[in-house]
Amino acid sequence: MNRVIASLLLLLTPTACLDPTADGNLVPPTVDDDPTLPRIALNGSVFHAETFGDPAAPAIVMLHAGPGRDYRDLLRLRQPVDGVRLEDRHFVVFWDQRSAGLSRRHDPSDVTTAAYDADLLALVDEVSPGRPVVLVTHSWGGMYASRFIGQHPERVAGAVLMEPGPLTGEIFLEVKNGIQNFDVWSEWLNDYTWGQTILSPDGHARADYALSLGEFGNSQPGFHLSATDPEPFWRLGAIAHTTIQKAGMSHGKPVWDFTVGLERFQRPVLFEASELDEVEGVAFQKRQMTAYPNATLAVVAGAGHDHPWTQPEATLRPIFAYLATIGF
Repeated sequence: MNRVIASLLLLLTPTACLDPTADGNLVPPTVDDDPTLPRIALNGSVFHAETFGDPAAPAIVMLHAGPGRDYRDLLRLRQPVDGVRLEDRHFVVFWDQRSAGLSRRHDPSDVTTAAYDADLLALVDEVSPGRPVVLVTHSWGGMYASRFIGQHPERVAGAVLMEPGPLTGEIFLEVKNGIQNFDVWSEWLNDYTWGQTILSPDGHARADYALSLGEFGNSQPGFHLSATDPEPFWRLGAIAHTTIQKAGMSHGKPVWDFTVGLERFQRPVLFEASELDEVEGVAFQKRQMTAYPNATLAVVAGAGHDHPWTQPEATLRPIFAYLATIGF
């Protein structure tokens, strides 16, 4: 821990060896600095995005974990199962959410749950005009999707929620001690990012780099993340990480409720849970499923919260079966 803190202090001093404003020194450049990155412009922003499959096919939109991560650890879901890939039958869209991954960075005032809702609505309109999509999500992505489904049930044909995080603040209070066993990173980022009204590219790079340091070490033992095959990421988004979380808080208490309106969504929903996750695993997801009128659960054996990365085939098999069941 002392060595990590020393690294943070070095990062913040003007005598640091690397210039954080130079592309690639601290973190990979975003779409604004690397013209070779695939992208899509929507809702006043530019997002790092890739699509696979026939654009005329039914669309699947991937929603990555976070807030603030990217879709790199979902790319193993492109692998075939029994010789068939999702993209062989569907138009599959991967994208980094607002101020996350390699997408454009924004000031905190432009990173809101309302903006996230508008981003996804614009993306659905762009990739599947006039036709609802299936959302395939992981962790925070399942929370994001649930809020969207409650507001726009007509835009969604179905959803796969792979171990979504707490859908309400009330549920979060019950599991918060297991989600992370220390809060050094969130406190430091809170002080750093919220102490600035406007962040320069330099500030974003420093904050994103500092957040990435918190990914090293086993700070979430209850999730049973793989130590030998860790989930990869390109770049974390500190502003998205802190701002979206703050949006769900009031006077220091979690008050979000992403289950509002879900009673209107009568279509089948697939939840996935990993066998080993002690925090957001099987028992937790059985409780969360009750927010949806028509939900079923598939369990990925021998895996933890990172099962889309470590066990892609076992993760995909229930997804293919679910898509066939809903005729998508």
